[in-house]
Amino acid sequence: MVYFRMFLVALRLAWPFLLAPWRSPLLRWRVETYGMLDEHGRLLHADAITPGRFLTFTLRHRVALLRFLRWAALLR
Repeated sequence: MVYFRMFLVALRLAWPFLLAPWRSPLLRWRVETYGMLDEHGRLLHADAITPGRFLTFTLRHRVALLRFLRWAALLR
């Protein structure tokens, strides 16, 4: 049951940009505030997030992202 609710939370966060989540202003802002660095070691601006960088971010931080989805699913 928790996994289904986690899926619903993820779907709700990415819904308007389901096929291209790196275009979502909310998700881009979250990646930017999480402190992702570019190849020169500078903080990455939200406008510079590409599909590859978004995928790298989600793979590198998948445990934290799943922990957040579980927390959000258990709030209700």
